[in-house]
Amino acid sequence: MVFVHVGDKFFWFKDEEFARQTLAGVNPHSIKLVTEWPLKSKLDPKIYGPQDSAISIELIEREMKGLMTVEEAISQKKLFIIDYHDLFSPYASKVRQIEGTTLYGSRTLLFLTPDGTLWPLAIELTRPPMDGKPQWKQVFTPCWDSTSVWLWRLAKAHVIAHESSYHQQVSRWLRTYCATELWTIHLHRLFS
Repeated sequence: MVFVHVGDKFFWFKDEEFARQTLAGVNPHSIKLVTEWPLKSKLDPKIYGPQDSAISIELIEREMKGLMTVEEAISQKKLFIIDYHDLFSPYASKVRQIEGTTLYGSRTLLFLTPDGTLWPLAIELTRPPMDGKPQWKQVFTPCWDSTSVWLWRLAKAHVIAHESSYHQQVSRWLRTYCATELWTIHLHRLFS
């Protein structure tokens, strides 16, 4: 079903549409249940910097508006993550060598609200140490002041780009063409 919002050509900016598209979009299996806290990277800290996420308990509980604590959200299976941090961080320095481009690793936390919808709580963008600069991490949250709202929208755009890239490179190309196609050709040759 396609939702049409007559008179609101910027509906795609809204957080509820961002969350809806994570479920209805190209890569819904990327959403995972958060089972442990704090969030940590599995990448080598000597190469990629500190493993701990910059997303704090205080920040998440503030964004959940007092509905529950992080511990309660985890135990009640209400906290979810889209984690492209470890997947994209190793490529950040190579991509950033191309003039006019950038790439970050990302983590997106979503909360399953009492009405059964997902709500984005925070997006962390991370750049590993490079060019003599230390690791860079910043957490973006939904907000409404003129500068922060655009930073939040840009953070969501990075996550959407990660979703699309993962879908095209891993789900579609690697799993479909590189793996399944080989078996199809083999079976065709075997039974022809």
